[in-house]
Amino acid sequence: MGFLIFVSTTVLMIIYSIKFFIDDSGFEPKYETVQIEQDVGGKLICNSVYDADHHSWNYHIRYTYVNSDNDTLDFKTGLLFGRKWDKHEQLHRHKNLLILKTGSSIGTDRIVVKNMKSDSTIVYDISPESIEKDKVWKFKKMPHRSDRCCSTSYVEDIKGNSIVVKYRFRTLQHSDEYDEKLVWYKIDGKSGELKMIRID
Repeated sequence: MGFLIFVSTTVLMIIYSIKFFIDDSGFEPKYETVQIEQDVGGKLICNSVYDADHHSWNYHIRYTYVNSDNDTLDFKTGLLFGRKWDKHEQLHRHKNLLILKTGSSIGTDRIVVKNMKSDSTIVYDISPESIEKDKVWKFKKMPHRSDRCCSTSYVEDIKGNSIVVKYRFRTLQHSDEYDEKLVWYKIDGKSGELKMIRID
């Protein structure tokens, strides 16, 4: 009797799995709109599309900020590949700038800088490639894999015009050994330009 229940359960699970993988409805995009109250006032409206396949999932999020005067500002998009979306993004204010941290490609973060006077927007993808091309990084001459395999660069903190990124990278070409550095950036209060200033 126990064997019969086991076989029946196994067969049903196999049938369900086959139906799930053949029927694309299991992987259809899911749409969601979330409004997040902001510490700087106003609210951030996040329109997301969730996609999944057999290997991973991702969120594609379009951001719109509505300030206390009911003005609407476009904050472009973010991408979260294989990462949980916590739905708690907060804008940071520095002089005439509003700064948003979100995701970019696999293992990286994005900074969106909006100038509230000119309504101009600058998008910075803080990737392993952009870090290692910077002259401040090159000056340090740290050992690292040239293919940047499995490196990650995530924003740890934003305070005023300072941004701290934790960069995790493999140190040798044929090794699984990792190192981590804190990469510090400053944002120019007028132009919105992002500049690497030091590595700890």
